[in-house]
This record gives sequence, structure tokens and C-alpha cells, in this order.
Amino acid sequence: MLMNIISLDLGRSSLGLAISRSGMFTTALPNLHFAPDDYDDCLAQFLKIAKTERIEHIVMGYPLYPSGDECEMTPIVKAFAKKLQPHFPNIEIKFQDERNTTVEASEMLHLNKKNSKKQKMIIDSAAAQIILERYLRSINQI
Repeated sequence: MLMNIISLDLGRSSLGLAISRSGMFTTALPNLHFAPDDYDDCLAQFLKIAKTERIEHIVMGYPLYPSGDECEMTPIVKAFAKKLQPHFPNIEIKFQDERNTTVEASEMLHLNKKNSKKQKMIIDSAAAQIILERYLRSINQI
């Protein structure tokens, strides 16, 4: 069973994070915010978080159009993964289709009485949590 898995949902100015320490349950972590397209700052912030967690596995949301074609964020995510990899030489970064995760996250947050204004600060981490749950299901872990 895989444990200590962190999931990343990379955007233009925020990074949503979620973790599964047990390999079965997922927890959203606070979003990281950075200046638009400042992925070096994003990486630096993430590495600080990574020091406090015993990360053994990394899953990144892989952005695609509904058709399955790559979108404008796809090469950005790939480039970020390449920058991230040297900091975790013994960990293979896995990608998980993230189509519709933000919509699912918004619906989940609405059910939990979070209106659109309250969702703004946590939506990316909620999406990262969905990405992580999808990944765990894809490897038959949950």
C-alpha cells in the first residue's frame, strides 16, 4: 500500500495541495499563492511544505481539454514537474487526469455550505484532494 502521497493542482497563481498519509484517506492542505506565472516562487514554497511531510509519492494533476487533448496549462505542468524532480530524485512523479476536478470540488464545497466567495481560497486544494482520490482509485487503493 502506498502511503505519504501528496497531490498537486497547479494553476497560474496558486498550487492546491492534498495528502494521504495512510494511503486511504485524503486531506486538503492550504493552497499556496504566488505571483501569476512565478513558478520558481511556487516551487520554493512547496519545498518548504515538503520538508515537514515525509513525502514518498507525488501525483500532479494533468490538465486536458474535455476532448482529452492537451491544453495551454499542460506544458506548464510538465515544466514544473521537471523542475520539481531533481528535489525528489527517488520519487517518480505521477500524473492524474484532472478534467472537471474544479467543478467537482466546487459542488462538494457547496454541499458543505461554502459559497463561491468562501471557495476562492480553498478550491484548488479541494481539487487536489479529488485528484488524489482519483489516483488512489486508479491503483485500487480505495
